[in-house]
Amino acid sequence: MAKICEICCEFIVLQDKRNTRYMDNGNENNISGREKFDMKAWMEEHPQEYGEFAAAMGEADLLEVFLLGSAAFNTSPEFQKRLENMIDLDNMDLDELLKILQESDFAEKIFGEQAEGSEWAKYRLPFAAWLKYGRSSEMMVDNIEEAALSIDNKQYQWQLAKFLKAFLAREVEDKRRSRKDLKEYLDYRKSIDNGNLADWALEGIDESKPTAKITENTELPHDLLSLLASHDSEIVKRIGKWIETHIRGVDIAHLYVALVESGELAPSTPVKRFVGILSATFPECKIVGGRQVQKSVSTLQGLSPNRKQFIKDEPEHRFAIDSIKTDILRISTDGVD
Repeated sequence: MAKICEICCEFIVLQDKRNTRYMDNGNENNISGREKFDMKAWMEEHPQEYGEFAAAMGEADLLEVFLLGSAAFNTSPEFQKRLENMIDLDNMDLDELLKILQESDFAEKIFGEQAEGSEWAKYRLPFAAWLKYGRSSEMMVDNIEEAALSIDNKQYQWQLAKFLKAFLAREVEDKRRSRKDLKEYLDYRKSIDNGNLADWALEGIDESKPTAKITENTELPHDLLSLLASHDSEIVKRIGKWIETHIRGVDIAHLYVALVESGELAPSTPVKRFVGILSATFPECKIVGGRQVQKSVSTLQGLSPNRKQFIKDEPEHRFAIDSIKTDILRISTDGVD
């Protein structure tokens, strides 16, 4: 039972997010008396200190679990008693254990100000940062599995399996990790064990360019068609093909200006609305944000430094705009303003 108690304690500690918030709740035991402690800022200011601790935790084993468990037990005898009873009855109530731990002075013991000369003092901040932003979740998965493999008792193995399932569920529900993140980590471990890390690294890398993938029978969004004066679905399809290789802000600005100049798009159409509809129509193409396109459109519609012509009429931009009219809109650029 001792080993399963230890692993369960680590589970509770990592899930008790209030622990890492203890240092920024503004109470009288807060670090240096400040009202709020910025953990991210501390990490950026002490990269080596945090990095050394994180590296050490990367080599952590069940000894660290035991230390966490001992701290929780010493802080709250009630926590220890309830945990042992739950294990005996095979009826784990994680919410109750979290509540007991939160109501004890565990957070203060671990994260509060330490006595001068305390060995723990130098680890307090790195540990808190690692719990909140480091690979603590992945270590938890490893330790539960390691504990399950080292225990011969099938009942305890079953309980650890349930712990693991509950842990992974909480990670996803609390958005600490996504299901994709966890699956990627498990695949990574497997690749290490099998000696094919390079295969794992290549997995998911797509060298092809993003495409709109518009087929002949694709039903196009009504909003995009309604924006065009001609309501021509063939134009929309050609726009989709063109966007495969033209996703910069200035590219979309060229398209916007070409549509306005040709009469396909009302001049009053907000740029951000146009970009939003374009992105929704071709989600596979990673089009830049509306703000960047708006800036490019404003530049094109502004006068050049010599105040003699608009930026859009400068050779480079005029060529790009006219090419869109010719290749996508299939209209002659002669006599078009």
